[in-house]
Amino acid sequence: MPDHDTLCGWGLKEKVAYFLEKADIIIPRRREQLDFLIDLLPWPREEPIRVLDLGCGFGAITEEILDNYPHATVTSVDGSEEMMKLARVRLAKYGDRVRLHFADLADPSWHRGVTGPFHAAVSAVAIHHLVDDRKRELYREIYGLVAQGGIFLNDEAVATPPGFRDRFEALHYRAVQEQERAKYGTARSVEHLHAEAEEQRRLAGQHSHLAPLPTQLAWVSEAGFQSVDCFWRYLGMAIFGGIKN
Repeated sequence: MPDHDTLCGWGLKEKVAYFLEKADIIIPRRREQLDFLIDLLPWPREEPIRVLDLGCGFGAITEEILDNYPHATVTSVDGSEEMMKLARVRLAKYGDRVRLHFADLADPSWHRGVTGPFHAAVSAVAIHHLVDDRKRELYREIYGLVAQGGIFLNDEAVATPPGFRDRFEALHYRAVQEQERAKYGTARSVEHLHAEAEEQRRLAGQHSHLAPLPTQLAWVSEAGFQSVDCFWRYLGMAIFGGIKN
């Protein structure tokens, strides 16, 4: 893919199909992340909250919110036509409780037609595809769409501290093997998994723009959020965010 592909390959049908099949395996502790993100939402489960899902992909986070908050509505944003096709099918059963908004988060006009305020804005494994300057802008844009007392939670891939790179990689592949074994009863070698990951990076045509967690916490604070912190982390994945007071 060309360098100007702001979707980092996520417009490709084969890459999207791979992620749909493998997400629960290749993202360490995936189920734990989804559960904890929902647990961090501070409202009673019967509350009719309005949520903005940024980079919704095939609708995994949106579905979790709608299942756990039966009166919630979600506006789900993504710039990949292939992802949106999958989300449309997956989320059809929720009817008008979900609104799909096709827009690329790399474009500052992405929120044109998105009507806030929202109780919560959430994102999962999406914002790291943006260049750093755009991440900072997006956090400010999110702040403007969240209601007073609302929350922003980003479940995201973050840069690995250089001194821990080798150890994190070893533990990452061990976690992937464990999840693959739990799902299929057997796990492939680290070499096989590494080659598969390299092929997916090749399809993207460029690497993700991972930023260090402390830097991103500073950007979220800079955007105006309070009580900013990292609430969960395992290797290169972190859930962080803040509250709009």
